[in-house]
Amino acid sequence: MKKRFFLLILIVLAIGVIWKHDALITSLGLGSEKTDSSERAQVTVKVITQPVQITSNDRTFRAVGTGRARLSVGIYPAVSEEVTDIYFVAQQEVKENDVLVQLDSRAEDLAVKAAQVQLKDAQSLLNRYELAVKAGGVPESEVDAARADFEAAQVELEQAKLNLEERQIKAPFNGVVGIPAVDPGDRVNPETLITGLDARDTLYIDFEVPESLAGALQNAAGENRKITATTPAYLSKQFDGKILAQESRIDPDRRTVLARAEIDNKEDLLRPGMSFETEWNIKGESYPTVQEISVQWGREGSFIWLIKDGKAVKTLANIISRKAGRVLLEGDIESGDQVVIEGLQRLRPGQSVEIVGTAEK
Repeated sequence: MKKRFFLLILIVLAIGVIWKHDALITSLGLGSEKTDSSERAQVTVKVITQPVQITSNDRTFRAVGTGRARLSVGIYPAVSEEVTDIYFVAQQEVKENDVLVQLDSRAEDLAVKAAQVQLKDAQSLLNRYELAVKAGGVPESEVDAARADFEAAQVELEQAKLNLEERQIKAPFNGVVGIPAVDPGDRVNPETLITGLDARDTLYIDFEVPESLAGALQNAAGENRKITATTPAYLSKQFDGKILAQESRIDPDRRTVLARAEIDNKEDLLRPGMSFETEWNIKGESYPTVQEISVQWGREGSFIWLIKDGKAVKTLANIISRKAGRVLLEGDIESGDQVVIEGLQRLRPGQSVEIVGTAEK
């Protein structure tokens, strides 16, 4: 009997707990789904909204690059010979074809003079034979042989002049030379570096761009080609430049493409080999922009709540990018649309709403 009585008491208590639970659900508005949608549609939810803004999907890319001169070469002699004179000093500006170093050319001077004498004799003999052949004094074959000797003498003279010219080491273009690496009396050969020559009026900066920006680099034009650069040599100075070229292929190991920018260096402040931190601002397309707190997720993906004609409208929106607490979206959204930023959790499609505040920024 005691067991039956105790079991009866437990059943009564359980029924009381279930009744209180149902009452609590009803008081919280969490009742049956049959009346849920109609009740919600009748309830006016208070929300705070913000107008949708249109923002450009701009990006900023930074990379460290290395500077190089517009033209840059190492000067080497063409022949093995002794240095007799040096006509430049370090950091001197030189012009194209200026003589930088003179090698011993005494033998070549004599060879040119000998070739000139030989050419003169061949010319005289050819002239005599051409006059004599008209009178029948010499056969035509002798004239042909004299003409061949004359042409061979011309070649000999040109070769002698070339050998003489190779004893003068000249600047191949306008630029600035470095420190002389040889002295008068040194014996040099084609592997001996004389000095460096740089045309640094324009400086190139080579830097690597990730594969993800290869499309932006390929289509860069106008404003999108501009870059800025800083260097440790001038911490407070910024240099403006533009993207000039890019490599034809992507490095399969690094997944980057090499880009080259140019900077005007008419003031001659920059030097080849300097390190630069480059900044490339990439202009993008414009998209509707909202605060991050207004974006929600469901089975169909991300969405936001817009208020139209006093009703809540669930609008699907693909996320393009995030910037400083704001989200760029793609969807059926227009500038000025009111998007809900507070009061989101109680909204359902078609829900009546009352806008109690608007955040303009």
